[in-house]
Amino acid sequence: MRTLPRAWPLLAVSALLPGMPPAAHAQSGTERFGPSVLSTAEIREEAARRPPPLDFGQRLDRTHDWLYVNAQRLVEDTDRRFAPPDAELLAVPATPFRLGVITQTIDRPDGVKFGLDLNLDVSLNLPNIERRLRLFVTSDDVAESPDLSDDRGEVRAGLRFSPYGNFDFDVGVRADVPPIAFASLRWAKYQPIGLWDVFPFAKLFAETGEGVGASGGFTVDRRVGRATILRSSTFAKWRNDRDATEWTQAFLVARAGELLLPERYGRLVRNLDFARGYGLQLLATGERRNRVEYYEAAVFFKRPLRQRWLYGYIEPLVRWDRRYGWDADPGIRIGFDALFWDLSRSMPATAVEPILLRPADDRPDPEAEDEPGPPRPR
Repeated sequence: MRTLPRAWPLLAVSALLPGMPPAAHAQSGTERFGPSVLSTAEIREEAARRPPPLDFGQRLDRTHDWLYVNAQRLVEDTDRRFAPPDAELLAVPATPFRLGVITQTIDRPDGVKFGLDLNLDVSLNLPNIERRLRLFVTSDDVAESPDLSDDRGEVRAGLRFSPYGNFDFDVGVRADVPPIAFASLRWAKYQPIGLWDVFPFAKLFAETGEGVGASGGFTVDRRVGRATILRSSTFAKWRNDRDATEWTQAFLVARAGELLLPERYGRLVRNLDFARGYGLQLLATGERRNRVEYYEAAVFFKRPLRQRWLYGYIEPLVRWDRRYGWDADPGIRIGFDALFWDLSRSMPATAVEPILLRPADDRPDPEAEDEPGPPRPR
């Protein structure tokens, strides 16, 4: 027996959207924002120059900045404490981290199903200990599957080594009882081709007790006008212990006013790199190569709630699931992201980033001489 009216997702949208503050219009097409390029010392100096807060909103920004600055101080102290005693100390880059929460509610034939997903992603550069090594902590799985709020969360921590080019080698442990060790080799590359942006991704991984596996994906963005994006995202994962290939295919059309630099490939598939905009996404996923487990259609609305560090979104959806006889089940996702990427009100705009939307006349000539590429998402 149904416990909620079938139109309740639309009622929730109409109730929540008026409470969101208006966002400034992009001045020159869609912008993508990434972590600060300042050092930890420069961040502390800039924070010390900030005037005292005058209202609740500025106090909220001040709390964000206090957490961010103290996290940078902790990273810098750790890096210099374990540095060789006779080495010349280097400036420590800023450490970005993100905290997120996603709630999902779907009205199934046998009752309402709730899901909660907590997201964490931290990447630490410690140049005085080892210049080519980084520490990371993330709640995404080792295969970088698309974020699904009804999946069980997991926390992994480890070391990342970038031997050359677009390759990353990770080794670490996943929190479990007992802990599970993992290792992975990742390759990803952003490539603008005329009016298209392509992002191929491939990864080999192994976990103790669960065997080896591989994952890969391919995202293509097509720029239409100054702020419209057409996207096709494909993801597939194979694991030896299951002898099966899981896959996801998504198509998206959206108006994007602001984009974020995605840390993981799965965030592209789930449109979680949008910070301000709205759009329609159609998605299908399966646990076998020739079998669909469910289809999903969703309309998403995403806005910055506070000074480009606190973001919120709401996503009404309809899902057709094989397990429920392909019944059309309405649902809704509500999520928040807190970005500790920079001090509040000073998030720098990056001119060229992966999957960046740019006006057609500003795009590079494919036949022109190669120039250094943009930073890669982690």
